[in-house]
Amino acid sequence: MDRRVLKNRTVLVPSLALLGAFASPLANAQAGASNAGIDDDTARLETVTVTAQKRAENLQETPIAITALSQDVLETRQLFNVNEIAQYVPNLQYSSSAAGTASASSFSIRGIGQLDFISTTDPGVGTYLDGVYLARVTGAALDLADIERVEVLRGPQGTLFGRNTIGGAVSVITRKPSGERGIRGQVMAGNHGQFRGRVIADIPVIDDVLAAKLTLLAKVSDGYGEDREPLGGQGGLGKDDDLAAALQLRWTQSDRAEMILSMDLSQRRGTAIPQGRVFFDATSEAGQSYDDGGLNSVIGTNFDFDSDDLKSITVDTPMNDDIDVFGLSLNTDLEFDAFNLKMITAYRDQEAVNGQDFDGGNNPILNQFITSEQWQLSQEFQLTGVALSDRLEWFAGAYAFVEDGRFVSDVQLNNTQVDIDTQNKTESFAVFAQGNYEINDRLSASLGLRYTSETKEIEIDTLFGGAPLVLDGVADQKFTSLTPKAGLEYQATDDVMVYASVAQGFRSGGYNGRPFSPNDLAPFDEETSTSYEIGVKSDLADDRLRLNLAGFFNEYKDIQLTATTTDAQGQFIVVTDNAGRADLYGFELEFEALPTPELFLFGSVGYTNTDDLEPQAGYILPQNTTTLPLASEWTVGVGGTYTMAVSDRIEGTFGLDYAYRSKFFPQFNNSPRAEQDGYGLLNARFELRPDDADWSVTFWGKNLTDEVYRTFGQDSAVSGIPTVVGFFGPTRMFGVTLGFEFD
Repeated sequence: MDRRVLKNRTVLVPSLALLGAFASPLANAQAGASNAGIDDDTARLETVTVTAQKRAENLQETPIAITALSQDVLETRQLFNVNEIAQYVPNLQYSSSAAGTASASSFSIRGIGQLDFISTTDPGVGTYLDGVYLARVTGAALDLADIERVEVLRGPQGTLFGRNTIGGAVSVITRKPSGERGIRGQVMAGNHGQFRGRVIADIPVIDDVLAAKLTLLAKVSDGYGEDREPLGGQGGLGKDDDLAAALQLRWTQSDRAEMILSMDLSQRRGTAIPQGRVFFDATSEAGQSYDDGGLNSVIGTNFDFDSDDLKSITVDTPMNDDIDVFGLSLNTDLEFDAFNLKMITAYRDQEAVNGQDFDGGNNPILNQFITSEQWQLSQEFQLTGVALSDRLEWFAGAYAFVEDGRFVSDVQLNNTQVDIDTQNKTESFAVFAQGNYEINDRLSASLGLRYTSETKEIEIDTLFGGAPLVLDGVADQKFTSLTPKAGLEYQATDDVMVYASVAQGFRSGGYNGRPFSPNDLAPFDEETSTSYEIGVKSDLADDRLRLNLAGFFNEYKDIQLTATTTDAQGQFIVVTDNAGRADLYGFELEFEALPTPELFLFGSVGYTNTDDLEPQAGYILPQNTTTLPLASEWTVGVGGTYTMAVSDRIEGTFGLDYAYRSKFFPQFNNSPRAEQDGYGLLNARFELRPDDADWSVTFWGKNLTDEVYRTFGQDSAVSGIPTVVGFFGPTRMFGVTLGFEFD
């Protein structure tokens, strides 16, 4: 077999993306301990309902490793964007990916994710909004505006959720129109020129028949980094200028029929997140050689970059981060005597313009400007029911999906102009079924299977240096997959459930989306993961202690890896192929505790052994490369809230939490120059709320120790110049949020 060498990656990827759904829940959580999910009357942890198995059930009776963050939790911890949940979920990691945009959401679960964002590459963790799959990483960084809960499902979800949930799924569920008149909202102001306003209006249109809910969101900031003068600086990086709106109409003609029509649209006009060189070894125009050993760097000719100061960046690419997103869906629930029918019809589209400087300096080594557009249409049917004297709960359905996208790259490669126009189309169809049979009062078994058929078509034009057409290619390929799941659940006691399962997932194959020659327009196959999991879920100490534990072993095969390399003529090319395999194993521990009605504690520990990456037959990985990209070995989080009386009618709640992520490599070549050391984020808040709960004031701070850390990085050697570029996460943030509610 032909042996190909995948070298270090410098993805020509830019970004897009944006907002999509909306901000966080606010002023309606009860004061005091109930903010932490506690019933004050009984001083017990409340029951959490989830829909991870496409039906409403108790979290503690769901045989899946799942974390659910309710509306109250999102509000209490002042979480404004879905990417922030990674601090509170074990073995979940977030990266900006090479997109470098605030509107991208690139998740990794148990070591499985995807750092690329081009339209020809699918994510490894699926993101869903009210059951609608979001096909692109860009546009998936949802603002948490009026959210009922966020569910994070760990491990492959190939049976019920389908393709591209090989690592897991993040499901965002919005709050339905209540049918009761009311206005809620919040106003937030903070450092870096932050301002965020949100208003939610519940409107009863026809009593008990038609209800509406309108959500409006505005967000601005000056950014937490700066592209500085005198080399034509563009000002703030990570800058926000966002508007969003959502409208929901809920029709309930009877108790057996409900229809929800949802529309959301958003507009972002910001700048890319701060990025700059953390390593550069070249000779400047002045003849001075820079080699900083990876600590500090040169961000432009004769400009030193202090890695602790994101205000001293100099880049030479327009740092646009603009995107427009529109979504429309109809969710229908019908109840019949023998079964229930759910139908989800959805359309989404987005258009984006984005600039990235992938050499991180003012030298035109690797700059990219991208315009892109994408639309998708999906239809899902779900049937649920019971049989065999109610001992069998069954679920069956069908799913159809069509996507059309265009990705136009304007690249400067060492002063050479490269233009790549990529158009792609995907058609996918699936049928699936799953059943859970109650063997006796304590033991049950489940079995499921999904069949997926998918066709991908790609058309690419590539020009080099304005020369005659280098590549004008059209190709298509079909992929099919069967993804089963089987499990056993045993209710050991009324408060303890144990389970074991085996599940398979797959990520669809495709084509290299950045070919520089006809030979580069090559397909790659789907990748698969087979996960074996055991777990325990328990409510102990009279429901004052919740302790959940899961252990897993995952066979991850045909891993899709993207890398930069050179061809036989020494020409720079980008390659994506099924180059690796790995055995992943680890565990997750989560707890919640209520020592007193006033004190609520929570925490988690996640461990994944990712140091087992090895090449598939026919490939050679870079030297010392054994770890999957973006995968930290350890994730640890701990925190709590304490409620106290401030006056006769006002309570105060103090919250504190700390989240740690161990070191990781942003690419699959384990370059020590690009490695991100382990880091921790410390957050705190103090909320004041009256007994009648019609307003609240929260003083909050995030990353209080002002940790400087990278959410992504690239190690490349274009034209022999070793360069490492870091993409940086938010620095210290603090502010005050005023919440209000009117009937």
